Parts: sequence; C-alpha cells; structure tokens
Amino acid sequence: MLVQLLENLLNSYLQIGNDPVALVEWFVASVAIVFVVTLLYVFVLGKSPPPEGLTEAKLEMQIDQESMTDNSSVLAEAHTALSGGDLKKAIELSVRASSLVLSRLLRAQGIDPSNMNVSDMAYIFQTKSPGRADITQPIYQLNLLHLKAAKGEPINAQEAEWSINTAVWVSELTANLQN
Repeated sequence: MLVQLLENLLNSYLQIGNDPVALVEWFVASVAIVFVVTLLYVFVLGKSPPPEGLTEAKLEMQIDQESMTDNSSVLAEAHTALSGGDLKKAIELSVRASSLVLSRLLRAQGIDPSNMNVSDMAYIFQTKSPGRADITQPIYQLNLLHLKAAKGEPINAQEAEWSINTAVWVSELTANLQN
C-alpha cells in the first residue's frame, strides 16, 4: 500500500522519461532530498551530546587554559615531577613546553596555533620550514604518550624521561633557529 502510494505520488508529480523536463524535475527532486537529509543530519548532530572521555582536543584546551610561563621553568618543573615520581605530570609538562616552543615559532611565521595540538603544530612547522631537522615523528610520539598518560594507562620512568628529553631537544632546536 505504501509502495503504491509512493509510486502514485511520484508518477503524478514527476515525469518519467528522457526528455529534458523530466531530467530537470528529477534533478530538482534529488537536490531537495539531499537538502532535507542534510538538515535532518545537522539537527540530530546539534542535539547529540559531545563524545565522552578524553580527546586530544580536550587535553590541548586544558593546556591552553593554564597559564603559559617561560619554557625553561616548565622544563625544570618537569624534571622535578620526574624525580618526585609523578610521571604523568612530567609528560604533561613536557608537552606543554613543546607546545610553548612550537606555538612561538608558528606565531612568528604568522600562523595562529590556538586550535592545534602539539602534533599539528610540529607538522605545520615542518611543512613551512623544509630542510630543518624533522621534529614531526618525535612530537607525534610525545603526543601519543601524553594521551596514554591522560587515559591512565601505565607509564614507566623511561617514557617520562624520554618526553622531557624530547621537549629539551625541541627547545634547543628553537634556540638555534633564533640565533
């Protein structure tokens, strides 16, 4: 019954055949259907809750909201956290230090890094500065380690120390670029 009703509706309003008027009517009908489905999608997406749990965007927003201090003091704080056994904090501070360095570099190139995570910043910096030491892979690994720590997965002291060493390396590269 529904199929017959739909068939009658389509046959009475839309022409069938290969003539130009029929093709235009079907094209307009297709566009209208796509428009309606898009509106429904946008409505449903607007009503759905944001994803639960940690996401990289949430972690980076936390970093941006905290006060950004001098990079050397952040690295010193990371060393203190590592020696105190707070591995998660050491990794977070390493990411913050790397973010500080990379955001300064990007701002100097006229790029706004406010909505970027540390991996995005490294990739854009690398793209804009070909021929420099490749920082994308170490920063990507640092970002993965940061996410691992934020999820509460086990971290060892070597990983935390590596994260600090990576942040120091990025800072040294930056110092060399500015000289």
